[in-house]
Amino acid sequence: MAERALQDLMDDLVSPGQVVAGKYRIDRVLGKGGMGVVVQAWHLHFDEPVAIKLLLPEMGANPEAVARFEREAKAAFKIKSEHVARVIDVGRIDEGPGIPFLVMEYLDGIDVADLLGDGVAQPIFDCVDYILQTCEAVAEAHAHGIVHRDLKPENLFLVRRADGTACIKVLDFGLSKVASDTDKRERALTTQAQVMGTPQYMSPEQWMSARDVGPASDIWALGVLLYELLTGRQPFNKDQIAQLCTMVLNAEAQPIAELRPEVPPGLVAVVEKCLRKKPEERYPSVAHLALALYAFGPRSSKASAKRIAGVLQGAGVSTDAIPPSIVPPAGDEHPFEGTFLMTDLQHQQAAAGLEAALQKANAEANWVSSPGLGSSPGLGGSPSLGGSPSLGGSPGGYQAH
Repeated sequence: MAERALQDLMDDLVSPGQVVAGKYRIDRVLGKGGMGVVVQAWHLHFDEPVAIKLLLPEMGANPEAVARFEREAKAAFKIKSEHVARVIDVGRIDEGPGIPFLVMEYLDGIDVADLLGDGVAQPIFDCVDYILQTCEAVAEAHAHGIVHRDLKPENLFLVRRADGTACIKVLDFGLSKVASDTDKRERALTTQAQVMGTPQYMSPEQWMSARDVGPASDIWALGVLLYELLTGRQPFNKDQIAQLCTMVLNAEAQPIAELRPEVPPGLVAVVEKCLRKKPEERYPSVAHLALALYAFGPRSSKASAKRIAGVLQGAGVSTDAIPPSIVPPAGDEHPFEGTFLMTDLQHQQAAAGLEAALQKANAEANWVSSPGLGSSPGLGGSPSLGGSPSLGGSPGGYQAH
């Protein structure tokens, strides 16, 4: 029934087989959000699948919705990191005030929300790796003056590189804030009274005023994500919004040691610093966070931390006051050599676990295949739009605004 309703919605916007902009042949719907729908299409020139986000017709008359749609395209296009879903094209269906669309790379994988399932804690190795990869995307966004404001498991998509290693893609910059004192139009999109984001991942200051949040709010969300990956639970969660707000503003999360004693105290301390109530008490930048975090991850973590620091330094963002004790050392040595790093067998077991999760999600998604397109609504570039609701935005995944 739900699939039929989605197909009917797509038929109201575009039709299967229709060619958009002379090069994108529409195939099928992937998912729907509060402001739009995402469809799968085939790039006729490059012979590969793409995902197209279409703004719903009723939203096309809303200047704020259109502005957010355009903002997402601009923000994602500026960020060249491999950890952000690439924007390929933008345009409108039909000339004049037609339906705006955004063309993105088609992702084959699973979102982190599905990976977590019903409270499944992840291997420590993977938790650190996924957050550091997310930090790479966030660092480049911050270097461009962009604050994401809606980091959550549904917006982290896990794919495989050509060599089989895991790669996190950050999705949905539709709620992002562009730092500009002179751009009144951008600031007008978020009024003082608006609360925007996903409640369980919003920082205390974001609850108070979405307009004035800065990079520290993304660092809070990264801490929430790391806590959830490590424990399988959200640090702040109540059924009532008012209770959740009170908890975020005033209460401390349950200690990680009570939920998962084997998590190293140093890693617990990293999470706790991210979740300080006052923004100025958190890490000054994602570079500081990455440099505190990398010691608990795989060997690739050191290079990731260096890239993050380099991106911010190259953009003129201060990374001063980084304690020398956490600067990645020269050479290949690792602070936890022989004690914390996973063995080859553990690496294989972790990879096998991820592969099993992908196969399980694939089997449950009821694949609908087309020649050369293949991939299920839950895997192949899936919007995964059934995630936790966002205030002022749409649910997770590819986020069909």
